[in-house]
Amino acid sequence: MAKKQNTKPAVKETPKAETSSSTEGGMSKTTKIIIISVGVLILTLLIPFLILGRVRVIDNSMESTVAKGETLWFNKFSSPNYNDIVAFHHPETDSIVASAKDKNYYKMCRMYGESWVSKAELVKQDMHKRPIYLSRCVAVPGDVVEIQNNHLIVNKKESPYGKPAKQLYYVVTDGLINPAIIDTLGLSKTDLNGETDYYEDFLNIYRQRTKTYTAIKIFTLSPKAAQKLQKLSVIKKIEPVVLPKEHFEPTVFPFLKEDNWNESNLGPLLVPKKDKIIKFSSTRVAEYYRRVIENYEGNTLQIKGGKVFINGKEANSYRFKQNYYFVIGDNRATKNDSRFFGFLPEDHVVGIVM
Repeated sequence: MAKKQNTKPAVKETPKAETSSSTEGGMSKTTKIIIISVGVLILTLLIPFLILGRVRVIDNSMESTVAKGETLWFNKFSSPNYNDIVAFHHPETDSIVASAKDKNYYKMCRMYGESWVSKAELVKQDMHKRPIYLSRCVAVPGDVVEIQNNHLIVNKKESPYGKPAKQLYYVVTDGLINPAIIDTLGLSKTDLNGETDYYEDFLNIYRQRTKTYTAIKIFTLSPKAAQKLQKLSVIKKIEPVVLPKEHFEPTVFPFLKEDNWNESNLGPLLVPKKDKIIKFSSTRVAEYYRRVIENYEGNTLQIKGGKVFINGKEANSYRFKQNYYFVIGDNRATKNDSRFFGFLPEDHVVGIVM
């Protein structure tokens, strides 16, 4: 008799459960967490370098707020506002003289005429390669700014911003000042030289006004240093340098003899605002904005027969293409701010010092 065949079905083998570390794509959850964590860490480290920059102070414009030689951080993505310290590419370093790189070409032209150097020596400099300076923002696009007897006026009101930390002073003496006293005040050789291109002119203005012909010097002082110096027996008088309204200073913006502007008295001036239209009520108004229209916004401007021509066409007005700012150094004795180069274009702004 034949044996019965075993008809019991084969037992199906149950697959082993997947471990918690495996994923559909073959990458473990732990690996994913590590990658995300590393990414977050890298971003955390990189973001400050993407947003922030560093600048080394190369002049005395912000003494005694910031010293020459200091290194500061600035925010690359902030727009200037009142009282901000602005880092910017100097607008008048677009042209430099190969044999005199330390001199401001435009300033030298105003002082000595354009023939002071051969045009062959001029070198054009890309904006992003120009030196970075610092100054304080005292007027924003659309403001009307002026200076009256050293007082800053914005929109017809005295501004609470931009108070001088240092400025030029007349110092009248009847003898020599003890050098040891000078050292205790922390005054440098630059402070004692007055930092003015027209030193003798300024002295003559004081002599004519006061009829004083004794020993007069011009120092750059903070108000605190001036008070200390005033206590010395050899000092007869100390007062801030305030130039008369009728005195013309050729290096002061916009360099027009007809206005007789100087660093103590200038304006009023409208600070250009993007898309704002300025009307040429006179050819002098066009001269105020010549550098903006030509150098910063890429046009030509000509004045012929009492009429203004932009890009060869007669124009009664002009629409600004970008924003501008008015900046002044805390050390008013220096010359690297809007009193001397005019409006600061927005595209020249590097950032806001933190």
